[in-house]
Parts: sequence; C-alpha cells; structure tokens
Amino acid sequence: MASGPVVIVEPMPGAATVAVGAWMRGGSALEPGGLEGITHLLEHLLLRRTANRTPESIAELIDSVGGGVDAFTTREACAIAAHVPAERFVEAIDLILDAMFNPGFRLVDLDAERGVIAAEFEMVQDSPGEMAAEKALMACWDGHPLARPVLGRREVVQRLKVADLRRFHAERFTGEGLVLVAVGPVDERSLERRLAAIPGGAWAPRPLTPPDWRPGVAVEEREGLEQVYVNLVLPALPANHPEMATLGVLEQLLGEGYSSRLFRDLRDRLGLVYDVGAAAYCTSLAGVLEVTFSCPLRQSEACWGAVLRILDNVGSGAITEHEVALAREALLAGVVLASEGTDARLEAHAGEYLSRGRRFDAAALRREIESVTVAGVRKLAREVVRLDALAGAVCGPRGAALLPADVAVRVA
Repeated sequence: MASGPVVIVEPMPGAATVAVGAWMRGGSALEPGGLEGITHLLEHLLLRRTANRTPESIAELIDSVGGGVDAFTTREACAIAAHVPAERFVEAIDLILDAMFNPGFRLVDLDAERGVIAAEFEMVQDSPGEMAAEKALMACWDGHPLARPVLGRREVVQRLKVADLRRFHAERFTGEGLVLVAVGPVDERSLERRLAAIPGGAWAPRPLTPPDWRPGVAVEEREGLEQVYVNLVLPALPANHPEMATLGVLEQLLGEGYSSRLFRDLRDRLGLVYDVGAAAYCTSLAGVLEVTFSCPLRQSEACWGAVLRILDNVGSGAITEHEVALAREALLAGVVLASEGTDARLEAHAGEYLSRGRRFDAAALRREIESVTVAGVRKLAREVVRLDALAGAVCGPRGAALLPADVAVRVA
C-alpha cells in the first residue's frame, strides 16, 4: 500500500531562518548500465528550468532569498535544499517542489549543462587527490555500483537525450521516494497542501547486494607532479550499524582531529606533510575507513613508513583511555554544533533518516557516544584496521616508486 513521502518537520517558532530540503532516494548507484551519470545530469537541470519558471526567474529568485539554494547528487540520493529567511519559506518550498517534480527539460538547457559537467570531469581529472579517492573505491569495491563515480561516464552523459531524462524522471521522482525535511517557523498546513499535489506512485529498484571487499592499491603515474597523493581504505561499517558511534571514535583518534595519531605524528612531530587525515564513508550497504595524505616525493618513503606503523599499532588494539576520552569529547561537541541553527539541524535530520531511518535526536546521539568504551574501540580497531585488507589508490610522478614493496606484498 502506498505510504506517501516521509516528512520530518521541526518547528522552531523563534528562528529567523528556515531550512528545507527534498531528498529523492536512489542516487547514482542505482542507475542501470548504460545510464551512468544520468542522475547527476538530471540534478543539474532541476534548478535550471521548470514548466512554469524560466532560468532567469529561477536565478533571480535564488539570489533574492540570499543564494542559499542548492542541488546535489550522492550515490544514494538526489536532493535540493534551501536555507532562507523565515518569511521566504513559501517561495523556497514552492521552488524546491516545482523543480523536483515539474522540471522543464529542453535541449538548449541539456546542451549547456553537458558543457558544465564536462568541465567537472576535467576538474576531477586535474585533481590527483580526487582521482585517488575515486580509484580507491573502485579498487576495494571492484565493479560494484557504489564504487562508480557520481559523475558517471563521459560518453554516456554526452549521448543522453531529453527523452531519456524525461523517462528516468517520470519513473523515479515520485512521492513514494521523497524525504522532505523542514526546520524553522514552518506553516505545516501549507506544507501538507503542497505535498498533496506531488505525483504519487512508487519506484521499486532492484536491491543491491553489499560489495565484496578486494584488497589492492591501484597506482596512477602522471607527468608534471611533484607530490604523491595517497588514499587508503579499510573495510568499515554500513551507515545503520549499531557500532557507528564506536567507528566515529576510532576515526577521530586515528586522523580526524589535531590530537589524532596521524596528524600528531606525520605533521606535528615529523613535519612530513601538510595534509593528512582519516574519515569514514558509510553507505546503506557498506563503509570504508579512509586514510589520506599527500607529500613531496622525497618524503614519500618516510610518510608510508609512518602511516603503516600507526595503522599497525592501532589495528593491534594499542589505544589508550585518554585517546578515547578525547575523541568522545570531540564527537559530543559535534552533536552540539549539529544542533545549532536551522541549516545544521536540516542536515542532521536528513543524514539520520537517510542513513539510519530515524529523526535526529541529540540526546540519543550523546548517549550512544558516551556509551563507547575503550574495549569496544579496541575490538573494532582489530576488525577494521587490518593491513592485510588494505586497499586504495596512489597518484604521483611518472617513473617514481609510488607504492612501497612491503605494501605490495601485504595486499598480494
């Protein structure tokens, strides 16, 4: 039975701003073969023209509300969100729903946005760090749709037609797939009336299976580079896993903060890098814990040695109570920051629902973080930070030794 869109409203009567967003479940990972990149291309067109709005009128409206309207695509969703003065809420929600469900696809706009996306492809290609990030997922999730770049494939984007976009949009952009979040002094009755007018129906995608993990580090050599860019990944947790708070603590102490192992050792103590860190990327099916660094070629061997030593140490469970306490404090502070402001709460509600199927509840998150134990972090570190499972990608100067021999042996 049809259940309609998911609507999360948090009234904040005294707020000066409203944040509202519409997330359509089903991003680039659910594109069928031969249409890789169509979701991102469609997203570019949503705020360009609707059946009742010209590109000029949309641009003028976005500027008049402060420019806080944006569309974006992920591997699991396509969204439009706005952060506007409270008195402009009606205009913002009307624009979002009009763009999401009533776009005006025209060839002139399609050709223009194809040019914009071609520039995006070039920007990624010209960024060794971004290329390493893309190739790292492709290395560890070998061939899985979650590993595909959100931009898709150039040749597909260039040949897509208006008719392709219309069919794809009609099939997938329906009320059943919508998650709408509004935070601020919102007129809920006005919102309900507008939602009643969106198209019904449901799209039932073929479920994806979790990706298999494949160890291995890809290497790409380029002319003209003087630095080595490294993106290493380890198998982490899906976004709805009950140990996500424990993973957050592990991520924080490993490389998320100034007091983290990676930052303190490679940057503060050894002075080898400007940029180093760790971050968890978690989807509904699987996650990775990534470690990234870039350094001059002459310091590459020392950087690799320091990173592998830290990973080996953390993976053995050699984690102190003090490290865990600091990481917990940092995460608790992050919950406070996520609770401040309508735009922050919009992102928090959307993130919690899309990843864990629940509303953002600061008190519940604090309890989860406070319950993380040293023993729990050590246990998860032994399961996740395993050098025999190491995967990723390296981009650096042509003709250089970009991958240490011991790494090649570990992942062979």
